Amino acid sequence: MAEKQRILIAGGGPVGVVTGLYLARHGIPVTVFDKAPKPPEDHRAATLQPSTLDLFEELGLTESILQQGFKSHHFQWRDRATHEVVAEFDYGRLSDLTRHPYVIQLEQHKTVNTALEAAKEFGDFVIHRPVEVLAVRQGADHVECDVQDESGEITTHRGSYLVGCDGGRSIVRKTIGVSFEGFTWPERFNIVSTPVDLAEKHGFRFRNYCAHPDRWVSLMKVPGEDGTGLWRCVFPAKTEETDEEVMSDEWIQARFKECMNAGPYEIVHRNMYAVHQRVAGCFRSGRIVLAGDAAHVNNPIGGMGMNSGFQDGINLARKLIEIGKGADADQLLDRYDRQRRLTAIEYVQAQSIANKKLLEEKDPEVRAGRLQELREIVNDPQRHLDFVKRSSLISMWDKSETIV
Repeated sequence: MAEKQRILIAGGGPVGVVTGLYLARHGIPVTVFDKAPKPPEDHRAATLQPSTLDLFEELGLTESILQQGFKSHHFQWRDRATHEVVAEFDYGRLSDLTRHPYVIQLEQHKTVNTALEAAKEFGDFVIHRPVEVLAVRQGADHVECDVQDESGEITTHRGSYLVGCDGGRSIVRKTIGVSFEGFTWPERFNIVSTPVDLAEKHGFRFRNYCAHPDRWVSLMKVPGEDGTGLWRCVFPAKTEETDEEVMSDEWIQARFKECMNAGPYEIVHRNMYAVHQRVAGCFRSGRIVLAGDAAHVNNPIGGMGMNSGFQDGINLARKLIEIGKGADADQLLDRYDRQRRLTAIEYVQAQSIANKKLLEEKDPEVRAGRLQELREIVNDPQRHLDFVKRSSLISMWDKSETIV
């Protein structure tokens, strides 16, 4: 295939690498640029939804992912004030809709490394790191990307299209002047990891959401580096609490005490960050297209961000393959924008915001009503199925594919 058909991808995180792998498997040359020397091992996304596992089969990734991760068949919503299990949702309800009626808990960098290992099979999959994308531009029949390496040398790369997968602070999105509409939540999140087995001590599933008007908590189990398991706990920090206070052992142990009525627990990692809900004003400008966090960001409650990004990347890759065969580029890329932007708003933004509001609801009557609704949903077979379809992003993918 002619070099002019090469696809440039800014960002070698999960969405950039998976998008590139999909293209390379179909004979499209790809160059990926990433500023990190290797995939970061900090605490990022760790949930692979059933919809993602189905899509990964086409890439040959699913078997390796299953071998590495923890399989979660259920997730719980709890009332932290009473420690009641309000509702336990069963992914098994999806068995007629997916080949993988469960979630896999696996750290993001392991998913990226699995995709990178698979990409070694393809000589036309090239990744440059650590490098910084400084600028992008486009002409009538090409795109260009200026990239600076560690020595300060700047090189220019040319391709047919450029995909911006370079995160919430995307230089690609900023360079093409696309807005990033939305808001930032006032509180910060502190992700804390402990090797203490919270399932054994407290009966948690591998994924749990514990509602409380002042101090909710989200908990999940991931394999950890040795495969024995770490529990990740997401604690919200109040606006008046300082960063130093929130990152202290005292603050963290106080959260364990009030949320689990136990501790002190060993702390392996801690990571505090601001939380955003934003969607790009458009996902496409000429030959430059946005995907993943460059196109939309959301709070992590529900494990939807990375997974919706994978849907972006695979949807887009399929269209770029068709364009390489002579299909109408404007028609297909405009359809990508309609499909993925609309569903990012209707599913990822709407659901993740609703999840957070349910966790933190302060009005006693509203809170009681929302928890009661969860009880009613889980006990109604059709509503239970619909809830899990939406949570697993199967509904999002199905809706996206119907948009013309």
